[in-house]
Amino acid sequence: MKKVGYLKGVQQDDSLDYQKIQLKKAGCNIIFKDSFASSKEPVSGFVRLLTRIKSGDCVVIYNFSTLGFSLSQLVDHVIAIHEKGATLYSIEEAIEITTMMPVIDIFKLLKQIKLQINVDRTRPARNNAKIRGLKGGRPEKISDRQTKEIKRLYLEDIPIKAICERLKISRPTLYKYLKR
Repeated sequence: MKKVGYLKGVQQDDSLDYQKIQLKKAGCNIIFKDSFASSKEPVSGFVRLLTRIKSGDCVVIYNFSTLGFSLSQLVDHVIAIHEKGATLYSIEEAIEITTMMPVIDIFKLLKQIKLQINVDRTRPARNNAKIRGLKGGRPEKISDRQTKEIKRLYLEDIPIKAICERLKISRPTLYKYLKR
């Protein structure tokens, strides 16, 4: 039985180095890698891994989210490994897929994997936006000039309803900007 490692990560991400170290500690001599800029790119490293493994081998991964960009892709990859007669071991979750797991544990694991896949999938876009100086969230509805106007009108004892109609905003929005 040989241990074959597989790692996946986003380009320019330190997690690839960490995964590689962990796979080597687990006894993997051969490691296949897929590094992505987006989820649309092919998984050529995984395809090469499937051609190299044989029955009785053990595929070692750092965690289950490294096997796919979606839950369905993860399931497809686990099945492909199983059909080759190999076992699958995840270092982070400390799970070896050779024996039956209780159904509730499978669902808990799938939930954790889905959350991690979502984080992995959105990380590149968040990092690129941060570099460009953009921040997440909804854009402000009111400009600074309008905020000053709200405060001025409020101090002049103009009715709240009139201010809201004039600026085409709701009462909660008006109070939100009055607090600033």
